Amino acid sequence: MPITTPIAQALCAALEYAPERGEEIAGLLTAPPNLSMGDFAFPCFQLAKALRAPPPKIAADLAARVNPDALIAKAVAQGPYVNLHLHRPEAARRVLGAVLTEARGEVRRNTGGGQVVVLDFSAPNIAKPFHFGHLRSTNLGADLARIFAFLGYRVVRRNYLGDWGTQFGFVIHAWQKWGDAQLLRERAIDYLVELYVRAYRESESDPGVREQARLLFLRLEQGDPEITALWRQFRELSLAGFMKTYRRLGIEFDSYEGEAAVNPLVEATIARFQRAGVAEESQGALVVQVGAVIGREIAPLMLRKSDGASTYAARDCAEALDRWERYGFSANIYVVSRQEDHFAQVFAALTRLGEAEGWDSRWPATCENVSFGYVRGMSTRKGEAVWLEAVLDEARDRARRIREEKSAANPRAFPALSPDELDAVSEAVGQAALLYFDVSARRLSDVSFDWDSVLQFEGNTGPYLQYSHARMCGIFRRAAAMGIGEPAALPPMPASLADEEWALVLALRGFGAAVERAAAEREPHEVARYLHGLASAYNAFYNNCTVLDATDAPTTNARLALVSACRAVLASGLGLLGIRPLETM
Repeated sequence: MPITTPIAQALCAALEYAPERGEEIAGLLTAPPNLSMGDFAFPCFQLAKALRAPPPKIAADLAARVNPDALIAKAVAQGPYVNLHLHRPEAARRVLGAVLTEARGEVRRNTGGGQVVVLDFSAPNIAKPFHFGHLRSTNLGADLARIFAFLGYRVVRRNYLGDWGTQFGFVIHAWQKWGDAQLLRERAIDYLVELYVRAYRESESDPGVREQARLLFLRLEQGDPEITALWRQFRELSLAGFMKTYRRLGIEFDSYEGEAAVNPLVEATIARFQRAGVAEESQGALVVQVGAVIGREIAPLMLRKSDGASTYAARDCAEALDRWERYGFSANIYVVSRQEDHFAQVFAALTRLGEAEGWDSRWPATCENVSFGYVRGMSTRKGEAVWLEAVLDEARDRARRIREEKSAANPRAFPALSPDELDAVSEAVGQAALLYFDVSARRLSDVSFDWDSVLQFEGNTGPYLQYSHARMCGIFRRAAAMGIGEPAALPPMPASLADEEWALVLALRGFGAAVERAAAEREPHEVARYLHGLASAYNAFYNNCTVLDATDAPTTNARLALVSACRAVLASGLGLLGIRPLETM
């Protein structure tokens, strides 16, 4: 039970509200500007109209009616707020007990209740390397998948590969003209990219190449066995390259079906729009008017071009219909950047189809596009745009150099590691730098990348959070060396808690709310922001409070329990962001 629940119930009793309004009251609780003013504050502005009194008078009357109990020490009116002071030992006992119970797996969150959330993310293009630009969709989608699963949703992870289109005509043309089977075996996707670039450049001086590519893709669409076999081979080689990167990042998908798998469904989908009377002809094309549904002027969704070819939008409509029939989702989320109008058109067209066909469920309203901003400033050592594997390698190598420099300068804080340990730590720190940077700002923000900043062991970075976790683990190693074991059960809390201890307790209670916000807003940044605040609170505690004191066993045990709870929450939060918690740095 969140600690705000009994506080809200006490306020409900004082206000003579029904207990069912407790969640509403809990949502209004805030933190006072400083701890000397209280531990929670309740604003009374929203009561002024109903009670026909100024907020300061309401606060004074309400504070007088709040009954102190085992948790609430006193209520004090200050202007339009009621500041609530808690019995800190009791509050700490409740917060730490809840955290450690969850950490032991004795309770699980179940906000989702098994509802299905489909997440569509990553979606690299076949026959092209995994570009750094794909990291944002991949990372945000994977984070959201872990967040929803943590909250008890059944998550379906879909990777809608870009495995169809005229670019395959160029690749196949180049293969037929210059292909080398041995180079393909040795270099796989890198070689396919070279072939595509070579054919495309040739087309700039020879228009016949473009026509040849178009005809080859047409043969693919028509199921030509020779061309289809080549396409399958190139797709499998590309997917193998992608899987290497996904394994490195610890990311899995439930489906890798791309555009090609949807093609057989497209014509039947277009026919449904026509039968329902939703589609209409416009300048030779077949379109669906969507402006009235969206509520603004916008181009119609085009199902078929004037030359008779189906469109990408038609494929997205077909894929969404198939997705609903398979999963019956409560949310269908596309983590794709800067395609808001496209998805608005698709969802509006499906809404019109549903109204015309009389669907029982208005599921198109549960479809949404989670967009995100651009990353600026990423380059290789040579100053060129890079593929993701090269970025991951460079992050690992830079992390290794920084770790070696720190070990040379301060061997006590950064003891020497074995080669295998150094490899593992460097890889984990390098990934943490990249993955945390990606969510250190809200997803719609454009962000500027700087290698030196993201790899810092201080400040708002992934390595800082890992270092904080390693510090916590170090305390337990030192405790073991002193013959002090980790408490098996929650020990009694001391009669008084230092301000830094109490600030850490208050920080710990906010984890669940941060994860709930992240899910509701589709914003992993909420978890990242929370974790940075938690780590900052922990390091203030670490620098000001002695944890291991052989002469004071009760305080030592209580503080070890506090560190244990903090370590569990930090590790859980890092896991949600795909970052490996480290025991040593």
